[in-house]
Amino acid sequence: MKDIKKIHNSKDLKEAIAELEIRKDAEELILKNKFKETYNTYKPANILKNTLEEVSASPKFKHNLLNVAIGLGAGYLSKKLVIGRSAGLLKRAAGTALQYGITAIVANKSKEVTENTNQKKKGFFKKIFSR
Repeated sequence: MKDIKKIHNSKDLKEAIAELEIRKDAEELILKNKFKETYNTYKPANILKNTLEEVSASPKFKHNLLNVAIGLGAGYLSKKLVIGRSAGLLKRAAGTALQYGITAIVANKSKEVTENTNQKKKGFFKKIFSR
């Protein structure tokens, strides 16, 4: 913080007030800019955008996201095929249970297929490079 000058007359007082007002305006502008920056950072759309950017940077997450999307799509499609457009309460509940079951099965099977594929790739490359 700046050294405080001693005020001896009204001219010194006016100068001190002017300096403090300039400093107040500058600090107020900085505070407003920081507030806008913080506000924009914590908007739900920006939080989602930043999270998706971080997730999309990782190939493992991309692969898991693809597996989940395939599972959800298969589950939703199976529910629509079984139930159709209009159904009673019991049929809709059964369709939802079917959807969750199909989603889980497809997601787990895609993990198994991926693991088997990776093992086959490793075995294939071992055969090639061991010659």
